[in-house]
Amino acid sequence: MSLNASFKTWKKHTALLSLSLCGGLFFSVSSQAADLNQIQKQIKQQEQKIAQQKQEQNKLQSTLKSQENKINNVVGNLRETETSLKETKKIIAETTRQIQRLEQQQQAQKAKLAKQLDAIYRTGNPNSVVEHLLSDEAKNNDRMMMYAKHINQSRLDLIAELKATEAQLTEQKAYLSGQQKEQQSQLSEQKQQQQELQKAKNERERTLTQLNRTLAKDQSKLDSLKANEIALRNEIDRAAKAAKEQEKKEREQLAQKKQAEEKRTQKAYQPTAQEQQLIRSGAGLSGKYAYPVAGKVLHRFGETQAGEVKWKGIVIAANAGAPVKAISGGRVILSSWLSGYGQVVVIDHGKGYMSLYGYNQAVFVKTGSLVNAGQKIAEAGNSGGQSRSGLYFEIRRQGNAVNPLSWLG
Repeated sequence: MSLNASFKTWKKHTALLSLSLCGGLFFSVSSQAADLNQIQKQIKQQEQKIAQQKQEQNKLQSTLKSQENKINNVVGNLRETETSLKETKKIIAETTRQIQRLEQQQQAQKAKLAKQLDAIYRTGNPNSVVEHLLSDEAKNNDRMMMYAKHINQSRLDLIAELKATEAQLTEQKAYLSGQQKEQQSQLSEQKQQQQELQKAKNERERTLTQLNRTLAKDQSKLDSLKANEIALRNEIDRAAKAAKEQEKKEREQLAQKKQAEEKRTQKAYQPTAQEQQLIRSGAGLSGKYAYPVAGKVLHRFGETQAGEVKWKGIVIAANAGAPVKAISGGRVILSSWLSGYGQVVVIDHGKGYMSLYGYNQAVFVKTGSLVNAGQKIAEAGNSGGQSRSGLYFEIRRQGNAVNPLSWLG
């Protein structure tokens, strides 16, 4: 083959090789572009799914809040009815005893009157004693006249006492009947409230099941716990600022009142019980305090809750409805429902110390109110989406959670 022919053959092969390489490269780039588009599409779908899941979680949390607030209100009404029912039972018992005493008194009065009448009729001539007492001889005898007057007045007094007793009996029996009707009405209301409470609890359980399904993945639970912690801190900070302004205003008003009263009376002012409570409310915490609720500690401060999230307080096992008591006196700066913590009460004890009580089924104190040590402020429960009943308890110092077990004993 000539050199020219060989060169032409080489050039042809080179062209074919180049074309083949370019085609392969083009196919590879096209394939990668398709894969990238597919990945971007999947990311977008995942983002949409997460956004939809988050929206569903928010909706369920809102429903849970509404249902647990309803449980809180129903329990509050139920406790009021139970207190009223106890008082009614006491009144009925006391009224029954009064009726029994009046009936005994009535029997004694009847017996005494019968005895007097028997003395008149004993001779067989009912009118003989009366006729003798009214005879001319008796009229001339002052002693007999006084005796007749005494007997007659005594009998009239007995009859009057008997009538008064019978009137009291009639009145007490009518009052008792009214109280018994009131009791029946309260029992009916109590039954209705209990049914309403059970219905609300059943609805809450269904919502909780749905919510737990949306939080099935660990990352979703972790994100939720982190969000709840941030929301709690922000809410406490906001509430603390509002409470500080309120306390400053109340202390200024007390100082002005004290000054005005001492000027008017020229004596040292004696604060009322509520004012004394205000004065004591900023003492802070020191020493050891009774547990806010009786029960076993399930989770301790600093233990892992999920991922890098640690417990900022303790969880104490307690039956639903168990009384929750303030560990020390102070001002309620927050009484509300918070996601993850349920029905929460936060008390400011002064000097940067606060105590927090969560998971309650019902709370009985309002934001801004002053409470005493040992006062019942709530009832333990499983609000905030908890699976079992108990109390979540925190102590904060200068805004930071500290181990509450160091303060309990």
